Amino acid sequence: MKGKIKVILITMVLLLIGTGALLWKFNDMSKNIARQEEEDLKEERDLLEDQKGKAIDEVKEVDIIPLSMSGDNKNVVTTEFSSIKEIYSAKKSADIEEKLTTIKKNKTFSLDNALWAYNPYGTNRNAMYVYFKTNGKSYCRYTVSVKDSKIPDFTRTAIPNASGSLTKEHEFQVIGLVAGETNYITIRVYNSDDELSASRTFSVKIPESRTGAAKRLEVVKGRSKKTISNGLYVVFQDGKKYTTVKTVTTGKKKKKKKKKVVTKRYAVLLYDNSGVLRGEIPADGYCGRNLEQIYDNIMYSVNDTELAQVNALGQVMKTYSLDGYRQAGEFTYDGYGNIYVIATANGKNATPRSKVLEVKLEDGAVTEKVDMDVLFKSVYKNASKKAKKKNVDWVGLNSVQVVGTNQVLLSAKNLSSLIKVSNIGSLLPKIDYIIADKKLYQPYKSLAKKVLKKSAGEEAAEEPEETAAVKNILRKEKKPDPFEAQFGQEAIIYQKRSAEGQSNISLLNSNSGKGAKANGESYFYRYLVDETAGTYELKKKTALDQTKKDGNVLAGKDTYVYCCSDGKFFVEGDWNGRVVRQFNLGRRPYRVYKKDFKGFWFY
Repeated sequence: MKGKIKVILITMVLLLIGTGALLWKFNDMSKNIARQEEEDLKEERDLLEDQKGKAIDEVKEVDIIPLSMSGDNKNVVTTEFSSIKEIYSAKKSADIEEKLTTIKKNKTFSLDNALWAYNPYGTNRNAMYVYFKTNGKSYCRYTVSVKDSKIPDFTRTAIPNASGSLTKEHEFQVIGLVAGETNYITIRVYNSDDELSASRTFSVKIPESRTGAAKRLEVVKGRSKKTISNGLYVVFQDGKKYTTVKTVTTGKKKKKKKKKVVTKRYAVLLYDNSGVLRGEIPADGYCGRNLEQIYDNIMYSVNDTELAQVNALGQVMKTYSLDGYRQAGEFTYDGYGNIYVIATANGKNATPRSKVLEVKLEDGAVTEKVDMDVLFKSVYKNASKKAKKKNVDWVGLNSVQVVGTNQVLLSAKNLSSLIKVSNIGSLLPKIDYIIADKKLYQPYKSLAKKVLKKSAGEEAAEEPEETAAVKNILRKEKKPDPFEAQFGQEAIIYQKRSAEGQSNISLLNSNSGKGAKANGESYFYRYLVDETAGTYELKKKTALDQTKKDGNVLAGKDTYVYCCSDGKFFVEGDWNGRVVRQFNLGRRPYRVYKKDFKGFWFY
């Protein structure tokens, strides 16, 4: 019996030792994984101070595989486009995809002799398409390096395939090439155990920017000790003017005369944390106000009448035409196969930025869902009468969010109002509430009833009941206004809360227009809205350099990104009012966002 107990005890001790060793091993593995992830994140911040030398310095010249786009040594597939319009032809894009597929079928490509194509679909001038196969399942991490000590290396992990899993077949875009420079692309292949199995370096000269976008922005380092967030700044800005001279024939005698033609070249620009241009997405006369990832594609405005869906390889999958309308602000996705677009109807009597359209992604059908001229009929009539014209710019819709089934939240800049509308698209759309300074709606009794009341919140001190009663007898004392409502706001973001009827609304309060205080500041605002109580409360307010027109704020946990359109710069700062980094553009931006593009271009 004692022998059995002894065996059991020894077995238990061995099990405990084994379990402890296993837990220690798991803990050690977890620490190593966390350490590697932190190193990768640091590497992907694209900051010179975080990098120990440049990747190209570690490669011998003889080991670099040159890539050429022309001449006798041409080994890169290139594509010609006659115009931006041709780039965004889904048929043209499909033809290019078919061409690449044919090349892939007719030859075996390895890492050493990979299939390379420069911007084959025309949708990103700072990118190369690459395709090759490996013997075992693996993933790739690449680094873009240039021989310029002021430009940091750009490193990312490529999405192996559509599913994001390991694969033997690798096809992706190398994003982040530097315009006008010889770029050195190092591709490192890792197996399922995260062990390096192969590495090759290629060199290629990339053309200059088509739009004349700055290769490097002027960057000012701030005093904040917060770490800058990972990602690329997505910049929507005015096009750069280009002057060309054309010869035209005039008069009966057909005299030739030279005429100057001024045009603007537009693009959505991608900048890294060091202010280096890493992407240039062309647009035709209008660059939109936002870019959204919808499943496996990104969607953005091609021009003011068309939007496009583009996949991770750069192929244009589908375009959508706003027949009878022009886009005049941002768009948003409802999560159910529809986008909602702020627009202006065609025609000389059409009121600017007064319509909201629904576009079905399946078939491209366009339906007008909100007409502010009808919904706010009394306000429109009054504005039209004062201006003595029908096409008065009276409402200025500039932002839209889907907040429920057949429900949208609209930002009307010219009315300094946030407006929630339900039953959109029906015969009787309903105004659920308005967030605005109540004085603005005094002339309109029915609309004034929809304006939510300001709430001072639970932290506001309450007077004793008897004191308030005495004061009421002696004089009718008004309660102090707990905060200033927004004036001339931009770029709203809606977040539903778990409590019934509650939501958070973030926005840029431009502090401009009728009723605004002339103090030279704009603000980041975050409201807590309680529809059940009929109130809204200012939960967060951060002062910013003023922009009266355009701009936006993107709020993060530790930092925010602010686009100051009037100042021609954008900044990443902390919530204590200190700057992490400021980027000076030299040209006026409309909006700036920051996206890491994880799950799209990068893993």
